[in-house]
Order: sequence, then C-alpha cells, then structure tokens
Amino acid sequence: MFTLPPNSAQLRTLANGLEVIILEDHSHPLAAVQLWVKAGSLHEEKWTGAGLAHLVEHMFFKGTERRTAPDIAQEIQARGGYVNAYTTFNRTVYWIDGVAEHVEGYLDILSDMARRSTFHADELIKEQEVIRREFAMDNDDPQSVVQHLLQATAFREHPLRHPIIGHLQIFNQVGRDDLLNFVHRHYVPNNCFLVIVGDVDTEKVLQQVEQHFGSWERRPYEPVMMPEEPTQVAPRRAEHEFNTDIVRLSMGWHIHGDTHPDKPALDVLGFVLGSGRSSRLNVELRERLGVAHWVGSGAWSALDRGVFALEAECDGDDLPKVEAAIESVLKKFKEDGCTKDELDKAVNATLSGQLRLRSTTRGMASSLGHSWLAVGNLDYDQTFLQRISELTVGDVTGVANRYLSEATLSRVSLHPTGTLKKVSKNGSGVKREEAQRFVLSNGLTLLVGENPRLPLVSVRAQFLAGVPVESMANAGSTQVAAQMLLKGTATRTDEQIGSLLEDRGGSVTANGDVHRLFAGAEVMKGDEAIAMELLGDLLISPSFPEAHLKKIKKRQLAAIREEMEDPLTVALRCARRDIFATLPYERTAMGTLETVEKLSVEDCRSIWQQSVTAGNGIISVFGDVKADEMRALVERHFASLPEGTRSTAGFEPLVPTATPVRRELTLDKEQGVLVLGFPTVGLKDPSVPALNLIDEACSDMGSRLFNHIREKMGLAYYVGAQAFHALGAGAFYFYVGCDPKKLDLVEEELLKQIADLAANGLESAEFQRAKTTWKSSWLRQQQGNGAMADALGWDELNGFGFGHHAKLPQILESVTEAQVKEVAARFFQPERAFTVRVKP
Repeated sequence: MFTLPPNSAQLRTLANGLEVIILEDHSHPLAAVQLWVKAGSLHEEKWTGAGLAHLVEHMFFKGTERRTAPDIAQEIQARGGYVNAYTTFNRTVYWIDGVAEHVEGYLDILSDMARRSTFHADELIKEQEVIRREFAMDNDDPQSVVQHLLQATAFREHPLRHPIIGHLQIFNQVGRDDLLNFVHRHYVPNNCFLVIVGDVDTEKVLQQVEQHFGSWERRPYEPVMMPEEPTQVAPRRAEHEFNTDIVRLSMGWHIHGDTHPDKPALDVLGFVLGSGRSSRLNVELRERLGVAHWVGSGAWSALDRGVFALEAECDGDDLPKVEAAIESVLKKFKEDGCTKDELDKAVNATLSGQLRLRSTTRGMASSLGHSWLAVGNLDYDQTFLQRISELTVGDVTGVANRYLSEATLSRVSLHPTGTLKKVSKNGSGVKREEAQRFVLSNGLTLLVGENPRLPLVSVRAQFLAGVPVESMANAGSTQVAAQMLLKGTATRTDEQIGSLLEDRGGSVTANGDVHRLFAGAEVMKGDEAIAMELLGDLLISPSFPEAHLKKIKKRQLAAIREEMEDPLTVALRCARRDIFATLPYERTAMGTLETVEKLSVEDCRSIWQQSVTAGNGIISVFGDVKADEMRALVERHFASLPEGTRSTAGFEPLVPTATPVRRELTLDKEQGVLVLGFPTVGLKDPSVPALNLIDEACSDMGSRLFNHIREKMGLAYYVGAQAFHALGAGAFYFYVGCDPKKLDLVEEELLKQIADLAANGLESAEFQRAKTTWKSSWLRQQQGNGAMADALGWDELNGFGFGHHAKLPQILESVTEAQVKEVAARFFQPERAFTVRVKP
C-alpha cells in the first residue's frame, strides 16, 4: 500500500499566541496563505442563530483603517492572487491563493483585515442587504433547505441545529455593536492560526509573519461552552413542501467528533454504503431497482459531535420504494457485515483522495488547517489513514449496528408543492516535462505528459461530438450514450466496470458536453495498464444494455428539471436559446425533457459509431508514467478502434442572426435575476483573448460591476459575467441576482456599466489586474493531472494543438488595452443586448 509523502510542515508560535504552520513546496511558483479563526456559527452564544460569524466574514472585506473595500480585492489581484473566505460551524477561514513572490503582501492584507477592519455602519447596512439576498438564494436551493431541515430535526438543544447563515428574523436584529463584541471576543491571536504552503522559505516567511502579526495584542480567551444535547430515544420525522419536481430524502444519526475512535470506521461505512458507482446503495437503488436519481452517504462532524447522513433524490411516487430499499440495504449490511473487498476499496479511496488533495497548495493548506483544528496534530492525515488501514470488517459492521438504529434516526424529506398529503398517505514537486505526441497505427493520436511528483495517473479519451452533431430530435444523446458506455461491454457487466478501479482507489467516468463525448480514469501508479484496458473495452465494445437506458434517461431528466429550478440557470438558458436561435448552440448538452424522453438504444449506438473513431479522437495521459510504456499500452488496447475521420459538420464558424429580444419569466422563487446576453465569436477567433480578459475583469470581488452594483449601491447579492466560447460561435452574459423589487434599477445600472465598458474599455488598473489574476488562475489549473490531461487532449482535438495551453500566458500578455476597448465596443453596445428577467 502506498503511504502519503512525508509531511515536513513546521509549527511555530509567536509570543502573542498566534500559531503559524508553514510547509515548503517548491514544485510550483505558487503559495496558499490562510488565516483560520477558531470561531464559527457554534460560537455565537446569546446570538445563536443570528449568523454573526458569517456576517463578520463578509464585513472583513468592507474596508480597514488603511484600505477601502475595493483596495483589498484590487491589491490582491495586482499581486496575482485570489481571495475569499468561508464560515462553517466551528471556524472562519480567510484564504488567498497566488504567486509565492507576493506572500508578504498577502500577509499584510490578511493582518490588516483581521486587526483593523472598520465595520463602517453604512457598509454594514449594505452588506446586511446582500446577505438577505443570500437568504433568498438559500431558500431557493432545495439541497440547502433539506440540510437545514435535517439539522433542526436531529438536534434539539445544540447550536448545530441552526444554519450557519442563521435565521433571517434573528439576523435582522443584529446591530454594529453586536458585531464588534463578537470580533473582540473571538478574533484574538491566541484563538487563530496561519497556514502557509508553497514555494517559500520558512525562516523568511516567519519573519514576515512576525512583522505583520507580531504586534497583534493577545487577550484572555474563555472557550465557549456548548449545551448538552439530550440523548435521542425515539425516531423523528419532518416533511416539508418545496417548489421542486423531485423528492429529496435525508436520514441522519448522531455520531461523535473527529477525535473519537469510531470516526475512521464511520467514514469507511459512509464510503461502502453510498460513495461511488459500486457502493451498496447505488447498486441497489439506482442500478438494480432504478428508483433513485442519486444516492449518497457520509459522516460529518464539528467539535465533539456530528451526523452520519444518508441522502437520496427520487420521483415522488418512488419514495416508498426508496425508503424500503434503504432499510433493506442497511438490514442486510448489519447482518452480513462489511466485506474485505469493500474495506480495501475504502482504504484505497481514502489514500487516493488524500494524494489528490495534496496536489494543490490550497488543498494541502486546507488539510493541514483541518488537522490542526480538529486534533492538534499536523500528521493527522497520515495517522487517520493508518487508523483506517488497521480497521477490520468487524469494526465497520460494528459501527453500523451501534449507530444506525431506528431509535436515533432523524428522517426528513422535501416534496413537490401540493403532493405532500398524497405522499404521506401512500408511503412509508517537480517541473513538468513537455507532453509527447504519437500517432498510432490506426490514426489515433496519443499525448503523454510525464509528471512523477505524486504516484497518480490521469487518462482521458475525447471525441468530437455534442450539440453540433446532434439534432433537435436527439438532443442530449451524446451525454446519454456516454453514460451507457459504463453499463456493459461484450465481456463486462456494469458491476464489474464499476468495481474494477474503485477497488484500487481509482475511478472511471464517461460523459458528454457541448463538443465532446469523453471517458476517463483516475488511478494510482501501477494501475494504468488496468485503466487503459478498461477504457479500451468501454469505447470499442459497449453493449448498450436496454435495461439501463431507462434509468440513465430518468436521471438525466431529473437533472434537467433541477436546472429548471435555479433562477440564474433558467435565465442563462433562455438568453442562450434566443442568441443562438436555429443554430446548434441554442441547445445544451443535456438536451430537453422532450428529446431525452424519446432517446433509444439505437440513438445512443448511432452517436457512438459516428463519434468514437481513431480519426475523431485523442487519448491523453498525464501523471507518473513513461511515454513509451503508454504508447505500447494504447496501441495494444485501442488497435481495433475504427479509423474514421475528424468530424467537421457543425463545428465550423457560425454567425448568430437573431434580433435582440426581451423576456420576462416568472418562477416560484424569492430572488430576482437579470441576464443581459450578447452574441460574440467562436473559440478560435482572435478576439477571444480580449473577451477572456473582460470576463476576468467583470467576474470577481474587485470588478467594477461588484464594486458599483453590490458594494456602492447595495442592490445585489451576486453580480458577474460569463463568457461562452463554443467552436462555432460564442456569447457573453452579464448577470445579477437581486431583490425582485429592484430589478428595474439593477437593469438601469448594469446597462450604464456595460455602456461605459463599450465606450471606454477597461481602465489601466482593471486591465492589469485582469491579466495578473488570469495568469494566477492558469497556474492553478496546472496543479492537477486530470486538468492537464483534459487540457492537452482538448487543445489537440479542437485544432489549436496540444502545446496551445502553454502559450496562453504569452497570448494574453500580448493583448493591449486598445484591443480590449475595440472588442468591447464591437460586442457590447447596450441596444444589442438579449434581455432575460426572472422574478417571482
């Protein structure tokens, strides 16, 4: 069994009690800097349920004694960084990802935010309005609603029963003094710690930390005492209605926190029951019975307690079958126990997950932070893995019997509006080498990038397909056909396909998008031959079993309906249909309810035969491999792939000819959404780099849209931009989520901002920040083998050539302010906007 690479992180403590964790990683010129505050929603005491911790997190970005709100975001962007924060039950974390040479600048800004935030009254009023929009979004999201319902049902006294964001009625009572008292109580150096990971020198960084944080005053800190949760002695159930087309079920049992000896076994139990295609619940509920669209399970905890949760999504009529099937699976597991194969698979999955987490600076910093917060041990990941590897099947079976009892079960469900009565009645570190290119005997192109930093390998097989080769009659067939590849071959069943790599801690996937049908595998070093043989079997000899088509279509239909519940997605899809009317790109890769319902096995087989050929595809491999060995493997397992030719029809440049239209849509939601869309150009047009810079400049917390519409005017919760570049055409969307009563004013202000962009382009500071943040994002994209395998293959497949990804920084750097201004003037004249407004 592989072990994790040695952990060389060092812990130092300043005189004021601030703990500093530093890990040198010189594999990339990047760094992650994170400030962890050991205070979350559980620590709000008399204001429990107010969302104070979350509100403080927001206000930290609203200005300090030395910096305005725009200064904070823009200074970080100017240094190539991305800044954000999150609040959970037991912590608030402020993080910056960026380039290593600017770590001191990041420390300076984080120190300023932590020590000198002003919490200006006017800013507080605006930010409270922003968070009220977040409440509306939360109330519109069924996953959030069912999660909050489970918490409130499972816990009666403990503050875990409250949402992290709080309750709106309590939130509305919070004043500035309450906020300042919370910060003074919890934001002290002896209740915080820093995590710094990246291309840094420990002693130098420690000096910088001392300079910026050393004078932060230490104060007495009394830990918050949590109320005792009464022992649950009888099952609980709660059912609510919601504006949705599917039922969401969540079942939870009380468990202990991370430090309890049973936690490793509970994590393995969550994996065995509901993680992965070969998990017991997935095999029974999705594959065999076809009654659930999705099912999953896992354990989460905060401080000394948590929940083992089991979740499922299904059609309303299938809920009794889902509940009965879950009970049957749990009963059988408790009686027959965990198998050795299942245990081995969980160990491998845990290891591979830890390895992937360590492939990015942010992931490694987050892992170290969690380890220190949870148990005060920087080697906890390795210790936890060791504890999992020492488990027996009896340990896993034992926790299932001890914890998953009927008496301690809390069961909640969310039902489509108007159906609840009916349902209740009826049922129960190295520099990467340049990739090498090979053309095999049948014309198939292979790309290999050798990266021995971690013992991981990613494989991608990509073929031109998607909406350009589909029609209005078979829209969505690429995605369905790709998923059918996993359901059987001439020599394997779907169960065998699902377990082959999962048993070794790997995974296999297949799907489709706008342009592609693709399959891929993630494995640890040593399993690449197995992965390549499996992918060859899936792509060359699929059996397209009729029995599985209905289940796949059912899940895809559920996904389409779920998209139709999100106001922003609805608005973007509507704008897309209007802009690309009569062109292939008016359709999404998922298709429509009508087209997916009618898809047949022959439709799937037709797309596969048309698309999966050597001349129309690319195999790319990235990871700890040797190129010559990969060439031999691909030649062996893909030799019988039909030669074929590259698809061209539908991928050529297309010109949208639709006249701008205006749509007013209504959804039974609380928030309002505005989308203004503009036709642009396809992926290979010379204007795309300038459009990407405009997208970058308009899409984050330092953008003119964010600063004016959200920060200055307090009109929106979110505001941004989104560029869509297909091979044949493109579009650019500006969007805002706001109070529906303010849609008119929001539209007026957004149009003003777009008109200014069209007339004047980007300001010099905006322009430079966009370039810097884009490059930082590009660097981060290279940290994962899977992302690199995907990028290599896609660039070769679309005609740019596999070296294009490496040239992007130079291409973006060559773009001038004048070019951006010309592109903005050409595409973003307000009178050309396609307008979509969504309101209750």
